Amino acid sequence: MKKSNIGLIAGGTVALAAAGTFSYLKKKKEEPKVTGSNLQDKEREDKMPSPEAEFEREERGLTALDHAYKEEWVANTLTPTEEDIKRAEEKANK
Repeated sequence: MKKSNIGLIAGGTVALAAAGTFSYLKKKKEEPKVTGSNLQDKEREDKMPSPEAEFEREERGLTALDHAYKEEWVANTLTPTEEDIKRAEEKANK
């Protein structure tokens, strides 16, 4: 193979790699950076009543955001202990 052909192939490869890198960086820069839930959604959910409030007594008075956190805690087995429940009932009855 001639040196001029090798130079053309190498130059073309470098140009394609540079164009690909530029395209990737441009696309990455344009994407919005979202970490976790959207704050506006949380604010809206904090004003809405729990979707289970009509069906479950312990959900009454909770917001939709509280309901979501409670579901997450239950899914991660972060439920209150029996002592915590008794303390909360005594506090509510005062």
